[in-house]
Amino acid sequence: MKSAYDTSGKIFQQVSMRYQPGLLEQLQSIDKQDIIVVQGTYDHVEKLLDTIKVPYTMISPDSISSHNGGRVMFVNCRSYDGSLAKKTKDVVTNFVEEGGRLITTDWSLGFVNKIFPGKFNHTTNTSDDVVEIKCPTDLGRKFIGMNYAQCRPKWWLEGSSHIYSVGEGVTPIITSDEMSSKYGQGTVVAGFTKEKGEVFHFISHLELQRTQLRSKEDKGSLDEFLKKMQVEKTAEMDDATVAELEAAYSTLNTVAYLCLSAPLLTESMNSISLKPKPSDALKSMRLV
Repeated sequence: MKSAYDTSGKIFQQVSMRYQPGLLEQLQSIDKQDIIVVQGTYDHVEKLLDTIKVPYTMISPDSISSHNGGRVMFVNCRSYDGSLAKKTKDVVTNFVEEGGRLITTDWSLGFVNKIFPGKFNHTTNTSDDVVEIKCPTDLGRKFIGMNYAQCRPKWWLEGSSHIYSVGEGVTPIITSDEMSSKYGQGTVVAGFTKEKGEVFHFISHLELQRTQLRSKEDKGSLDEFLKKMQVEKTAEMDDATVAELEAAYSTLNTVAYLCLSAPLLTESMNSISLKPKPSDALKSMRLV
């Protein structure tokens, strides 16, 4: 998937410049102190931030309780089975309540559950799997960032990914009927608001490791994906399948949105105040 991510990063830049200039402008104005990444064992969202050229500050899990500042905190997947220090809980609670955005992935479910109990409830674990996803909300569609016929993005589930149900006040943002039929729950991404801030949790990883080629469209080439996205091929782009590019592009675009300063979770799920210049083929990518 590394090649697909590298190429999707170049596609993301073109799409942003042409159709989402407000998004690109916001990303380019980010200071490294704005985005905090907590080191993990399995997920590496910092690689995606590097790909879309968003600066960040990396800290260790032990440094959370002593870190001040930032407006977005990514907590990479790692085990939080043990107890969490009260100071860490207090710091993260205050961070969110004062307007911060907390994003956790997979096994960091244990982290968010210890701070905000009852919001995400671990039910079972997955096998190493790939499932097709869908977006029941406008925000989910904006996260994925693709709208064309036969667009069927997929989400990789690492072995022992934590399936979860959602509690009161939590909004499912991206779901999967296939995952629901296999594992009893279909929530891939969900979030909730807390005072001035927001919390999001993603099953498995934001850095996807693989996908599956299930259809003729999935097996399509880079040229076919570029045509769908209405951008031009450059010499730096490496060939990859449409399925790989869909998986890589969707997670890069998701991370970009998570870095924005405007609230993402509202009653209408339509709060992103940017002014794009959409083409007819990309109308649903509008940000306002």
